[in-house]
Amino acid sequence: MSKVDVRDIEINYHEEGTGFPLVLIHGLSGDQAGWVWVMPEFSKHYRTIAPDVRGHGDSGKPDMPYSIQQFSADLFALFQKLKIRQAHLLGFSMGAAIAQQFVLDHPERVKSLILVSTFSHTDVHLHKAFIRLRKSLDRGGYSTFFDEMVKLAFNPDFVTANTHFMEEVKARGIKINSPTAIAHATEACMKFNVKNRISQISVPTLIISGREDTFTPLAISEQIHQSIHSSQWKILEGVGHNIYIEKPAILAQAVLEFLGRQ
Repeated sequence: MSKVDVRDIEINYHEEGTGFPLVLIHGLSGDQAGWVWVMPEFSKHYRTIAPDVRGHGDSGKPDMPYSIQQFSADLFALFQKLKIRQAHLLGFSMGAAIAQQFVLDHPERVKSLILVSTFSHTDVHLHKAFIRLRKSLDRGGYSTFFDEMVKLAFNPDFVTANTHFMEEVKARGIKINSPTAIAHATEACMKFNVKNRISQISVPTLIISGREDTFTPLAISEQIHQSIHSSQWKILEGVGHNIYIEKPAILAQAVLEFLGRQ
């Protein structure tokens, strides 16, 4: 792990491999460690960099309002610090919202875009989901937030088959997360809206969805697919929102096949 000063905070990041940069952006309440199942495969082919977003992991967690635009500005500053002129950008959920914002802000810095289980705005369904998550933090801190997130973001069959793993993930999340920072990040997600701007995205784009995703259902990805000209949309069967945890090998294969054509 390494840290660099980025704007008003320190950003923690993990880097493996050499070659053209591939930057991985985690989702709400996640961190760089969540990419552990795909990082080794990606790093065989690319200089793979996974930062902790502001308010997450071992990056700075200032008690202040956050926004997706702010996360994008942090990422641009990280690009400058790490001397990344251009990169493939892969974002998961909130991370893919950041990726959309980043490519709109800095299109020359992105060679291709991979959006996993994401959203371009918060419709009525997603707004209610974020409200549930935000209220859970007030009700019981990160522990209750995690329990609510599991209901929204995991395939129930996966949870049942991996109870010990889920307990470990929860324990680690309680240890590393600040409920205050996660609340700010949740509110940032609720305010995000580039629905009417994503048609401006012109870089090659792959959208990946889980058939069983009830947090960001297929209709949300379909809207993004229809808006971004010549984008590709891949739906994975038997998986929910957290594709990179539930089906990492299939995700890695889909991403590498797409990148290999760029």
